[in-house]
Amino acid sequence: MSRPFVYVNMAMTADGKITSSAREYPKFTTPHDRRTMDRLRAEADAVLVGAGTLRADDPPLHVRDPEMLRRRAALGKPAGLLNVLVTASASVDPDSGFFTHPASAGRIVATVDDAPPEFLARLAERAEVWTLGSGSVDLAVLCRRLHARGVARLLVEGGGELNWGFFREGLVDEIYLTIAPALLGGRQAPTWLEGDGFAMGERRALELLEVDRVGHELYTRWRVVPR
Repeated sequence: MSRPFVYVNMAMTADGKITSSAREYPKFTTPHDRRTMDRLRAEADAVLVGAGTLRADDPPLHVRDPEMLRRRAALGKPAGLLNVLVTASASVDPDSGFFTHPASAGRIVATVDDAPPEFLARLAERAEVWTLGSGSVDLAVLCRRLHARGVARLLVEGGGELNWGFFREGLVDEIYLTIAPALLGGRQAPTWLEGDGFAMGERRALELLEVDRVGHELYTRWRVVPR
């Protein structure tokens, strides 16, 4: 395989939302879900998010749980992960935590050839900048370049538009999905998979590999069936 093993990790309410219509910070999961996130990060070589996630949450993209840090060390991996940001506009805050957190093992901004040069120059002061395609980032090329960089396992943490791009291009191998005991509703509330969507005949099939109940949360793992 000339690309990393790609797995997506997301948490959603029982009605499929990842946050409210107001795009508030999600607070519907338990500490066990955060520990699960750390476990999945501990097994990854790189963690990747989109610009929307950075603007909304600016999540710290590292392993926080001490036991999971030890697990990572036992796997022979460095303490920090390679952090990857996908942004076609290159319009992100260079002072955000993505660019300043000391736990990162390196930062790559994947953007496009026709992004504003002044934005590219600003980001190049804080990270490696890869221009991959025009108009939208070529995710297949990004995966190949990350693989050549030594990334064997790539963890994708959203948001929904970015996840859609990976599924559209057939780049996802597994999904880890936490289902929380909550409802949000809302026509404008985002889901974990957005984009244009597949036609019924083009839908992606999944195979349920694991399901675990912890309290009132469900932790599921799915394999994406190759087309």
